[in-house]
Amino acid sequence: MLRQDFSAKSLLNITTKNEIIKFQLGRNRTEYLNELEKVSKSIETYDFEIKNIKTTIIAGKTVYYTDEPVEHYCLKKISYDLKRLYKITTSNRDEISEQVLRILETSSSYGIIRVDIKSFYESINYERLLSKLYDDKLLASNSNTILQSLSSLVSNSLPRGLSISPALSEIFMRNIDNLIRSIPGVYYYSRYVDDIFILSTRKYEVVKENLDKILKEHSIQTNNKTFIKNIPSLSDSEKTKVSFDYLGYKYIVRSKENGNKRLVDVTLSDDKIRKIKTRIIHSLLARSFHRPNSFYQKRLLKRRIDVLSGNYPISSSRNRNGTLKGGIYYSNRLVNNPKVFEEFNRFIIKSMYTKKNNFFGRAMTRIPDKEKAEITKICFKEGFLSRKYLDLNDTQMKFVKQCWKNQNHKKK
Repeated sequence: MLRQDFSAKSLLNITTKNEIIKFQLGRNRTEYLNELEKVSKSIETYDFEIKNIKTTIIAGKTVYYTDEPVEHYCLKKISYDLKRLYKITTSNRDEISEQVLRILETSSSYGIIRVDIKSFYESINYERLLSKLYDDKLLASNSNTILQSLSSLVSNSLPRGLSISPALSEIFMRNIDNLIRSIPGVYYYSRYVDDIFILSTRKYEVVKENLDKILKEHSIQTNNKTFIKNIPSLSDSEKTKVSFDYLGYKYIVRSKENGNKRLVDVTLSDDKIRKIKTRIIHSLLARSFHRPNSFYQKRLLKRRIDVLSGNYPISSSRNRNGTLKGGIYYSNRLVNNPKVFEEFNRFIIKSMYTKKNNFFGRAMTRIPDKEKAEITKICFKEGFLSRKYLDLNDTQMKFVKQCWKNQNHKKK
């Protein structure tokens, strides 16, 4: 069995730079270990249990969290152990999207089924999941006991927001994933958290019927945005144009042939377009609330639009291939029709120069014309094509994102 201790060294191995700052662990490795030794001793006391879980409401869902370093590290270490014990690997959005595109390009006929699980975490029975962990006898008994102490705090469903939940949800879904893959006619299956995608070699009705049966047997419900469609082969004379959104992309499948491949346009999903436009609006409004001649706010607006139209380090952490990057290109690299990015420039111009005499229109009049002209020169399409890169640190990104945070949540 793999080591599952809560020693200071094991806790340091899973510590990030942000946690060092947040929990004030010190300035060097020795100081980190000294602080984490205190955390370790607290976790390893015989009567330790999770008590200080708080909740907040985000998008209508109850989200659990803890500000206590001891509980934070305890749950994070158990999550780390679960991933190792059950060999859980994080689904890679880029890899899934690439696989889906390559299969869609083939000339064969197939059925597409896209299903979104309703209230994913809330539909998973926490007590039943703990029973499985106990029966499997992989997780250390003290870790099982700690997870059991959470039962009275989480309403018997998987606690959305806690670090243990993604690993536990994957353990719950593992058998279900295998059952779905074994349905006759399923050619390709992927699941990204609560989003199921199937390509079938048979008409979708047969596969969908079996899929519904499996989900029902495990008390899993789906949202109304289920997408199902049959795509004929290229040899069929029927013209085809089918579009659907998946993992941030919109795929537009056409019957027209390019060599021996079907043409598939890849652009941004409706949700992603809406998200970027919303951030543009929040950025403009945040600027309008300050004095027209405020140099700091003027620079901050430009930086926000630069970030939305450019690329940047996701965090100060590094992987073995270098700094992790996100942004207009690195988060949308499969897009093969960059014309979609021109929409954002038109949206900025229309927003800033609106003639409407409402709250937003009056707010836009407070942004100086010279500043508006400077903002309109920032090109989203060029940011994608040239992979424009902004080398911003965590503090700078924190100020950029400040006005994009969800304001509609309440703490309990």
